Amino acid sequence: MNRAERRILALLRQLAERDFAVLSDLGGSPRRLAVLTYIAEQHGFRYAEAHRVGRALQVQLIRIERADAGPPDSASIPGLRPGTLRPLPEAAQAVRRLKDRIELDAMADDPSVRSRVVIMTGCALFIAVCFLVSGWRAALTGFTCAEALFMSFLYAEVVRRRKLARRVHAAV
Repeated sequence: MNRAERRILALLRQLAERDFAVLSDLGGSPRRLAVLTYIAEQHGFRYAEAHRVGRALQVQLIRIERADAGPPDSASIPGLRPGTLRPLPEAAQAVRRLKDRIELDAMADDPSVRSRVVIMTGCALFIAVCFLVSGWRAALTGFTCAEALFMSFLYAEVVRRRKLARRVHAAV
C-alpha cells in the first residue's frame, strides 16, 4: 500500500466515524489537501475552512445531509487515478477550485502586510547600521537594496492573493 492509498484510507475511516473531519498536511500542501477534500465531498462532506497551525496546513470538513452519500468505501472514488492523489481531467477543475480556496483561506491567517512592512523595514535598518562601519554610502545603498527587495516580495504576495481571490469569487 503506497502513501496515497494510506492517506485515502485514513480519510475514509475518519469520514465513516464522525460528522466532521480535520485533514492535516505537515508540509502545508494545498494541492494534496484539495484532492482529499474532493474525495470527502464525494462522500457527503463540505469544505468549512482552512488555517495554518505552525508549518502544517489544516482543512476542516463538515458532513452534509445528502441522499446519494452512502458509507465511504475505497472502491468508489470517482475522478482520481487509482492508487494516487492525481485527479482525472473531469475532476481537475473542481480540485483546482478547492486548492485556490484553501490557499486563500490559509493566506488570510498570515500576518498583515503592515506588520510585515514594519519587520522588513527594521531588518533593512539593521543592515544599514551594520554597513555604517564601511561608511554612510554603503549603509544607504544596503538599506535601499534590502528595502526594495523586501517590498518586491510583499508586492508579489499581494498580487498573488488578489489573483486567488478573483478566481475563488469567479468560481462562486
